[in-house]
Amino acid sequence: MAGDEKTRSFLKSLFAGEVLQDLVFPYPVLAPQEQEDLRVILNSFREFARDHIDSAAIDRQGYISPELFAGLKELGFFGLAVPEKYGGAGLSQTAYGRVFEEICAVDASLGVSLGGHLSIGTKGIVMFGTDEQKEKYLPPIASGEYMTAFALTEAGAGSDAAGIQSKAVLNPERTHFVLNGGKMWITNGGIADVFTVFAKTPMMVGGEMQDKISAFLVERACKGFSSGKPEEKLGIHGSNTTTLSFDNVQVPVGNMLGQMGKGFKIAMEILNTGRLGLASGCVGGCKALVTLAAEHAKNRRQFGKAIGQFEMIQDKIARMAADTYAADSIVYLTTALADRPGIDYSLESAVSKIFVSETLWRVVNEATQIAGGLGYSREYPYEQALRDARINLIFEGTNEILRAFLALSGMEGPGEYLKQLGRALRDPIKGFGLLTGYAVGKVKDTVAHDQLSRLAPQLQTAGDHFNAMAKELHSAVEKALMKYGKSIIQRQFAQKRLADAAIDLYAMAAVLSRVDTLLKRKHPHVEQEVLLANTFVEDAWRRVRRNLRQMESNSDGGRKRIAEMVYDLNGYRWSVYN
Repeated sequence: MAGDEKTRSFLKSLFAGEVLQDLVFPYPVLAPQEQEDLRVILNSFREFARDHIDSAAIDRQGYISPELFAGLKELGFFGLAVPEKYGGAGLSQTAYGRVFEEICAVDASLGVSLGGHLSIGTKGIVMFGTDEQKEKYLPPIASGEYMTAFALTEAGAGSDAAGIQSKAVLNPERTHFVLNGGKMWITNGGIADVFTVFAKTPMMVGGEMQDKISAFLVERACKGFSSGKPEEKLGIHGSNTTTLSFDNVQVPVGNMLGQMGKGFKIAMEILNTGRLGLASGCVGGCKALVTLAAEHAKNRRQFGKAIGQFEMIQDKIARMAADTYAADSIVYLTTALADRPGIDYSLESAVSKIFVSETLWRVVNEATQIAGGLGYSREYPYEQALRDARINLIFEGTNEILRAFLALSGMEGPGEYLKQLGRALRDPIKGFGLLTGYAVGKVKDTVAHDQLSRLAPQLQTAGDHFNAMAKELHSAVEKALMKYGKSIIQRQFAQKRLADAAIDLYAMAAVLSRVDTLLKRKHPHVEQEVLLANTFVEDAWRRVRRNLRQMESNSDGGRKRIAEMVYDLNGYRWSVYN
């Protein structure tokens, strides 16, 4: 049920009732030489940032200066994720994530701009480009001569990416595609030189002409290409966000990226890796804000003592630290999965984006609260951090659509198995083998369900909580599929609960793997990390239990009726005084 060796997935297997411990234990570590190379890159950025990056000034002026970009190009930062063969640094996903974390801790706008260039703008060429495309584009991208962007979103196609209307039609000479349409909310839209653009292409499928999404490399220099004025946004003011317009743009056939009609898959693969960059950046923001909040809590005195001595503040700091530890653990577990061949990390990438972006939002909210009135002042960094953080829950797939993706993709394996089981029950002689396997599985559920094992004693209770909740998730998935059948696609209350349970279980697995590995390697000061891990798991398993219990007993019907009332009345209509 969990798939073959080429597409192993921890989370897909977890939905199916299997705990693939070997995928996440021991916690991965970069090779010594790569760690040393990473230290050099981080130190060079820190020195550059100290002298040249003023985040508040970038926020006020609303753009990143060409001089700042030029300095980063000189340092090689425009080629961090480009293979060495083409003049880049060739960083692994893990090393790139750690550098991106550092960048975003200094300035979110800069992180978004470089992420638009490297995490998603260039990634398609690296992953799907022909040798000719790589030779043509990657060297100038790595040097910074070219900046890149990713162009998928349209006015009528946000989360529903399959609904794009831009169209690319092959000309009669079969030399160019004629591209027409437009895009919106494109990061680097006004400053990039090369764009990965997605458009529908008419093609023959099963004997009839259909429109299928294809990907293209489109240069700004093309006649008929234009970009709009920069959007005025709530946050990330320094990043350049614009619309794009295509008016009979002639795109050479050699600039098609991947196969015709495979553009949607290409877009999703690019975003799988892009979300890891985004999550890494959010971790950087979390760490910086926990440090700011702790410093303020220690130094701000009220009622004769530091406010950090009051238990309500201690509760906030502790939750911020424990959640940031979990976010950190999730990100670098998942980047390591992405660096391994034969691993399907699509669900883990979605979890990383959801969990870490929401952790940052909670952390920045609490840090602002701890700062009190200072947090609301533009003289201090909190209000900018709050504005900058909000976008992470929206772009590269809203957290709502990613929850639906997580739940439905996770249930695909169990759903197919149950469908096969139903067919076997209708023909029990032919389906004897499947029925026997199902019976054995049910015995296994009651005797020795797959679970995390051989954990260090300090983590045994936390491990027991994970194992119990993993078993409950599998049971809840089976019950939901049997109850709703195909209509589970429309049951988003159930999808959200299952997704949230899976998110917390993956977070628990990440922190347990990290600390178990440290304990077994006798890492100094590991007792601090044991405390962080156990504190996080204690909260997380209770959230999982609550979500799974509410699969059976909830107020979903009432919530649906309230929403429909509000729609019918066009707003809130129950004021105490009219």
